[in-house]
Amino acid sequence: MPVKRDVAGKVYASRISVVSKVILVTLVIRGLDEKTKRSLRAEAIRRGLRLAQAVKEAFQLWRSYDQDAQTLSERDVNNAAYNALRQELEKYAGKTILIAGGRLLGTYENPRSAAADLRLKAPEARHAIVTAIGKDKREELEWLGGSLNL
Repeated sequence: MPVKRDVAGKVYASRISVVSKVILVTLVIRGLDEKTKRSLRAEAIRRGLRLAQAVKEAFQLWRSYDQDAQTLSERDVNNAAYNALRQELEKYAGKTILIAGGRLLGTYENPRSAAADLRLKAPEARHAIVTAIGKDKREELEWLGGSLNL
């Protein structure tokens, strides 16, 4: 403890006060059913965690799957581009096409050359479409009194 002297010169110990600021935040999750809430609390207790710590860990784990989410969204973008270009792609019958980043990157004689060009044109792509045009035709057939899309 620090030493101080009073006016008369007597020595006395002074007190140091420490003030820490504590901020409590309440998180409200609407639509969370009682069974899920009880299950979350029980799992937190089983792991020896407070509920807030358990939710934080669960959120961090969920965020760790973010790369998969990016791949999925890239896949969706590429599939949407393919569907939008479907009729235009018919003029490339017998050729192989490459779609990445949501756009047509080129037409090729075979899938190997398309894959090689993918490394040059879109090396950061996590998803691409390489397909031969006109190999598989979509047809509607009758089957046991119903219809079947192929």
